[in-house]
Formats: sequence, C-alpha cells, structure tokens
Amino acid sequence: MLDPALIERIVDRLAGDSLHLGYAVVFSVLVLCGFGLPLPEDIVLVTGGLLAWRASDLAEATVSGMLHDTGLLSMVGFGLAGILVGDSIIYLAGRRLGHRLAELRPLRRIITPEKLTEAEQLLRRRGPLVVVIARFLPGLRAPTYFTVGHAKVPYWEFLLFDGAAATVSAPLWVCLGFYFGSNIAEALRASTRFGHLILAAVLAVVAGLGIRWWQRRRAERARAGGAPP
Repeated sequence: MLDPALIERIVDRLAGDSLHLGYAVVFSVLVLCGFGLPLPEDIVLVTGGLLAWRASDLAEATVSGMLHDTGLLSMVGFGLAGILVGDSIIYLAGRRLGHRLAELRPLRRIITPEKLTEAEQLLRRRGPLVVVIARFLPGLRAPTYFTVGHAKVPYWEFLLFDGAAATVSAPLWVCLGFYFGSNIAEALRASTRFGHLILAAVLAVVAGLGIRWWQRRRAERARAGGAPP
C-alpha cells in the first residue's frame, strides 16, 4: 500500500473548488498506464474519489448523496475514459507491432509460428472472457491486451468487454475514495481489501474454468481411446 502521507500531499496539491485539474490528472495518468507507467490504476482512481470528496458540498458520504454528486459522477466518467484509452493503446500496439516483435531473432525459437497460430485461434474463440478476466489482473493485463490485439480480435469486441469490466472496477475505486474521503489511510486500506477480494474471486473463476477444461479434455481422450479403429 502506498504511503497515505504521500497521497495526502498529492490530494492537497490538486484539491480546490474546481475539479478540472483533478479530472485532467486522473485521465492523463490512466492513459500513461497504457504506455507502461508502473502505477496501479486503483490508486489513481481512489485518489480521484478523494479529490471529488474535497470538492463536494456533502457533509457526509451517503449513497443518495453520492448518486447525485456531479463531481463524483464526472470523476467516474473521466476515470472510465482514461482506462479505455490506455487499454486501447496497448491493444493497438499489439495489433500493429505484435508480428514484428515475434520476428525478432531471440524470440523466434520461443514464439514459433505454430504456437502463435494456436494462441491466436484460442484468443479468437475466448477473447471476450480473456479480456474480462485480465482487467482484474494488473500484472497480466498489459501483455494480455497486447496479445489480444496481435490476435486480431475485433476492436469493437475488445472495447465492449473491456468497457463492461471497467464499468465494474472504476466506479468502485472512485466511490471508495469518495466514501472514505475524510480518512485517506482508511480509503487506501479499503481499496487494498477490495482488491484482494476481487483477485480471489477472479482466481476462483479461473480455477473453475481450468477444472472444466481439464475434465473436457479427459472425456475427449477417454472417448478417443475407446473408439473403434
């Protein structure tokens, strides 16, 4: 978890009566994450929520008040836009540059044409599911989206499912920052707890899919072994 004092200094520097600077910073940093900036996007979004709280007139963060707070809703919108632009950069880089990287001499022996074709076929079949799962796995998101772009998964399909997953994560982090706006340390602790819960849920889904795939392959081998010559 990042130092709460550091986040507080950043919020103090950016906070004001207007959220325009906060919108621009949150959007820009999320886009830079698409260029490889090693910063967790949940921290960026929580910081956006803290900024929205500082600019709000609410005395207490209630659900009703949050649903009608234009600053909070706008911050969620800018956060979503920054995420989608940053992810699109990764996807488009894979679509335009992926084949060049695969042709580099050190990678040719590892990424053979047969392996590349097999991976592309798998991604075309399971693209939407891969995109949704990778959204919640920060360390794997960038290389996965790069590979999805290289596999020529349709951009509209990538954007649709990435946007659906981001519509779950972005409002959550921004609203967490807003809800705990008067206590930055608690906001960061809450974001860490929720991050662990989301990661555990995603890993459970991945494990379930892996078990299902293994059972299917086992059944196929059993049928193939018992078939007449």
